[in-house]
Amino acid sequence: MARSLLLLAVLMASTVVPSLAQQEPQPQQQQSFPLPPFLTPRGTPEDQRACRPDAQKFCKDVIGDDDAVLRCFQANRPRLSPACAAVLIKYGK
Repeated sequence: MARSLLLLAVLMASTVVPSLAQQEPQPQQQQSFPLPPFLTPRGTPEDQRACRPDAQKFCKDVIGDDDAVLRCFQANRPRLSPACAAVLIKYGK
């Protein structure tokens, strides 16, 4: 009887393994994790609120181009509001 069970187990394993090997590999789903604020071009919502008036005042021609807005902020640093200037300092810009 033990021999029969062993043969049955081997037979079952031999039919399952090849069928698994023939399956198409499933693409792994990538989880998206939010980037920390210092890696996002626009910063946190609080950072955006702090700099929005300055962006509209000094950089309205380049709004939508994050790099250009940053350059504009840097060029106008002495005229920025204290809150927006603090955001630039916070990110080392």
